Amino acid sequence: MYKGVVHGEGCKASIIHAAWSLFRDKGFDKTTVDEIIEKAGTAKGTFYHHFQGKSALLGTLSDLFDDKYHELEQRLDPQTSVVEQIGWLNVQFFDYIERDVPVEMLSALLASQLNPRGDRSLVNQKRYYFAIHRKLVAKGQENGEITKETSAHDIVRLYAITERSMLYDWCLYQGSQPLIGEPTRIVAETLKRFVIRQ
Repeated sequence: MYKGVVHGEGCKASIIHAAWSLFRDKGFDKTTVDEIIEKAGTAKGTFYHHFQGKSALLGTLSDLFDDKYHELEQRLDPQTSVVEQIGWLNVQFFDYIERDVPVEMLSALLASQLNPRGDRSLVNQKRYYFAIHRKLVAKGQENGEITKETSAHDIVRLYAITERSMLYDWCLYQGSQPLIGEPTRIVAETLKRFVIRQ
């Protein structure tokens, strides 16, 4: 549990991390706003300044995903090709989802994206997910690994659609089928369409 009351820029992040820790342990329905506030070490007014209620936190799972990509970027092997680095990110991220993200939470996030009043966080082009993938694809285009006939933006958009479809499929089967294997192979095949054969 956090000590004292959290203020400033870290407050929203503290609420998000506290909430998802509780969601993983207790489930979304059994977690109360008061428990989130207590675990985050913040005030009720501060919570409602950032979020209209518990349901508004569903979209913040994408913030945790971006935190994971920040962490993974530090572990990329610069000695490998850009295509290998992108594939490695996919495998590591899907492994993280399978181990640490409850299927019902990911399902709720995907469902929330269909709400016309929702924040559509998964397709927000300002997300770090898109930034790191555009950077890697652009680097691959510059060094001759990836074709320039399609823009980095369009390649990443198709790649992201493929990843999301694999996660959606995983949720449909309630996580009964592994994410590492056929799903990662299908994602890799999508990127391979744009690889320049040497």
